[in-house]
Amino acid sequence: MSEPDLTSEPENSAASYSLHDRLGFRVSRLAAIMRASLDKELSQLGLTRLEWCVLASIALEGITAPSEIAENIGITRPTASRTFKQMRAKGWLLQNLTDGDGRARAITLTDAGQDLLALARVLVDAHQARFLGKLDRQAAAHFLSSLDTLLEGVHDRFDDP
Repeated sequence: MSEPDLTSEPENSAASYSLHDRLGFRVSRLAAIMRASLDKELSQLGLTRLEWCVLASIALEGITAPSEIAENIGITRPTASRTFKQMRAKGWLLQNLTDGDGRARAITLTDAGQDLLALARVLVDAHQARFLGKLDRQAAAHFLSSLDTLLEGVHDRFDDP
């Protein structure tokens, strides 16, 4: 892939356009490749990416309120509710009322959920290392920081994180 010319004005001719130089194309392609490979790895454990994100949000980030988990993952509340219900049915989550007005709920992992998290964490960490390992530490830090900059102010919710 060539280096895109970021300094010149865009031209209207087809000769000046390269799909493979477009940010959206590159980011979408990388995301699709990473998503497919992680899906395949997590499926060996009977786990989806979304379920992994729920487990990690609760156990690794300490987020237990259903709405805050949805916010952290970037999904809608109805999608989160369906996912929690499926994960409770699999024996991975517990949902309990918290102290207070009796409506607030806290979600925690069962022992089976903790065991699954430990197995999945190894796969997820290795998956990330395979991609970021292609960059030196400084380039990886700069890349992640640049992604954060591009995501600033974006608060969209998706059914598929």
